[in-house]
Amino acid sequence: MTVSTTDACPLPAGAELTVRIQPVGETIPLAQARVTPDPDGSFAVSITVPPTIRPGRAVASISNYWDIATCPEGASCASAAVEFTVAP
Repeated sequence: MTVSTTDACPLPAGAELTVRIQPVGETIPLAQARVTPDPDGSFAVSITVPPTIRPGRAVASISNYWDIATCPEGASCASAAVEFTVAP
């Protein structure tokens, strides 16, 4: 699958993001990929959904986003994550 930004916030030069996928409610990621965003913070990265993940709800998240990013004045500081469904 491809994880990409829609409304990116600028990040420090050379920042590296870690994108992880795991079943909803689980704390151990089953796959991850690293990506260095463009200067405006946008990125796209491919990550393989492992065959060991069970069908159902899962989440893709940037696990280190708030270690790198700051929340601009008046912006939404929601989690950098999105749910998806793993088909059987």
